[in-house]
Amino acid sequence: MNTVAYRTKPKVGSAAATRWPLMISLIMRTSFFLIFGLAIAGAFAAAGAEHPLRAAEKWWPFQAILANVATFFVLRALVRNEGGSYRALFGMRRSLLAKDGKQFAGLLVVGFVLGGLPLYLFSYLILGSVVPPDLMFQPLPLWAAIVAVIAFPLTNALVETPTYIGYALPRLREATGKLWSAALLAGLALAFQHVALPIVADVPYMLWRFAAFIPLAVALGFIFHRTNRLLPIAAAHGVMDLQLAVTVLLYSI
Repeated sequence: MNTVAYRTKPKVGSAAATRWPLMISLIMRTSFFLIFGLAIAGAFAAAGAEHPLRAAEKWWPFQAILANVATFFVLRALVRNEGGSYRALFGMRRSLLAKDGKQFAGLLVVGFVLGGLPLYLFSYLILGSVVPPDLMFQPLPLWAAIVAVIAFPLTNALVETPTYIGYALPRLREATGKLWSAALLAGLALAFQHVALPIVADVPYMLWRFAAFIPLAVALGFIFHRTNRLLPIAAAHGVMDLQLAVTVLLYSI
């Protein structure tokens, strides 16, 4: 696969120098979700909330937005350290916009199937109910819900798949020499971050959040390998996240 347009080869150096940026890319978003989620819960605790973690749950879009901003700066630094640029991850080319549009449409179908059906399947298998929990659809103040509709899908599209699929996946494949292991590792890391968004101190719930996102997360790695196009993947991901934010807005009106 030719990935020259979407990534820069790591600088020649020690194995450790190459390994640490890759490890950072795989764990930083889960870490940021935890940091900002606990910070929001801490603010509620300071305000006297009896159950600060529970009070913080509905503010998950802002937990994600803050994590996305932090991710952007770290991801940009990682790419620049290799002599590349954040923008190059997307491989934006006018000559490929029509092709990207077709891939975008197909990815929406794949995304809603592999991203939607497992939510119900694993809810039944793990939680005992075919109806998934609705903790992420709690009402916010209207101003906050409007901000979430704009900022959450946009910032998430700009950093989530670029981190795991655009940056980590090619480097994992280079390190392991195998596509399937690279796609699995990147996909598992992508899926795992969801256990901390929102932070819910319930093991079955966290297992459900993790398992439900594995099929789509792993599939994205193989799709990227086949198409070598990150832009339509990121765009489709943004539309799927927009649906979440719009649902929160509807609950908030």
